[in-house]
Amino acid sequence: MPQHNPHTVPDEPGVFVPVEVEGWQHGYDAGISSPPNVPRTPLVRNPDYGDAWAEGAVSGNRDGRTEGWRWAYFHGDARPDPQGAGGPYEPRDSGEDAPGYGQEYGGTFAQSWACLGELPLSVVLAQFAPGGRGGDGLTGRLLARACADKGVTALYLPVSLLSSGAAEEGTGDPLNDAGYWHGTVQESLDEAAPEAIAYVTVRQIRYAALLRYQHAAEHNFFDLLPVDSLLPPNRLEGL
Repeated sequence: MPQHNPHTVPDEPGVFVPVEVEGWQHGYDAGISSPPNVPRTPLVRNPDYGDAWAEGAVSGNRDGRTEGWRWAYFHGDARPDPQGAGGPYEPRDSGEDAPGYGQEYGGTFAQSWACLGELPLSVVLAQFAPGGRGGDGLTGRLLARACADKGVTALYLPVSLLSSGAAEEGTGDPLNDAGYWHGTVQESLDEAAPEAIAYVTVRQIRYAALLRYQHAAEHNFFDLLPVDSLLPPNRLEGL
């Protein structure tokens, strides 16, 4: 089982969230997405943040070796290449086209890539639970809680996978500002699939996918299900 953030988030409204919460989560995300070694702690002004970051990075690296590595796709990181650290990072069967599952579009989204990142999940949170303040290492925690409160087991967000660069002027939408398109959050693949497929066929964009979020405690875990299994690099070079 994935390790969890040991730093407590106060339940009382308006109470300051310790900086260690954010530090640990950011370190964990770096550790599980950059095999094979534990990443170096960044230079920061707050030593408590730095210590928690280092602690989280060790936990993330350990989970990467035992639970599987994840790709910080929307963060711009290269695809994990963990040879010698537990095997290659490869796509998996999404399970959406399993016999008897009843998904009309399952075959189009048969492949899934294990990813993570607070950036795209902040968009999912804003659409699914308006008013929930993401960021600062709390996005995954708030999204998991919102899903549990509403009895939702999975969320799907159509996204583009080819960044053309950040918007010239900020839009307030974190994915758009990073250069990615996204659609509307839905609670089933069949509801979300047509928007992702139309983005490829109507707009004649080569790459698009569904971001699939399932309960992951405080972690920023999600899967990318590319349309027709076409997944590009997360950078423009070579395309």
